[in-house]
Amino acid sequence: MTTTTNIKAGARLTLDEFFELPEMEQRIELHEGALYIMPEPNLDHQFLTQLLWKYLFDQLVAAGLAYAYVPVNLALSATVCVAPDIIVVRAGREDIIHRVRVYGAPDIVVEVLSSDRNRDLVDKREWYAAAGVPEYWILDPDADTLTPLALGDDGRYRERAVRTAADTLTTPLFPAFSRPLAQLFDHPARIRR
Repeated sequence: MTTTTNIKAGARLTLDEFFELPEMEQRIELHEGALYIMPEPNLDHQFLTQLLWKYLFDQLVAAGLAYAYVPVNLALSATVCVAPDIIVVRAGREDIIHRVRVYGAPDIVVEVLSSDRNRDLVDKREWYAAAGVPEYWILDPDADTLTPLALGDDGRYRERAVRTAADTLTTPLFPAFSRPLAQLFDHPARIRR
């Protein structure tokens, strides 16, 4: 990737202008029409993201039940395009998946919390709910928790229950998916320092 533009964080852009930006070294998002340059994820963040994606791939994608991507540009509205750590789209809904990005609400969005926690816990939670994402999973590597949120009929997220290494992660969207979280949080290859 190369950086060939002098565009700055906070620059106001339309969705089309955002899509026309050249490839950049940094991960970027469009937050309510403003360019946001994302902090570089640390290695623990990357490890947990990749391992959870692998578990989703092994149980859902390999079985033909879903598509899963890490990270991917996700256009939620005319002013919001984010790059969640993981998205899952049920088989039969692949019309929202395009060559370089996804347009619309995936079935599951996963964000691994990093230094800018407020964006994930407040802003993205609101954007995912407004777009109609049925499940939003928030993985906190500092606390070793995963909190699955389910979208209610009122358009607001409800916590199903905070999950720890002692729990098994499941989802009503994919009854075939089941993963003991100890396999994620206590993985022997995980380095936390």
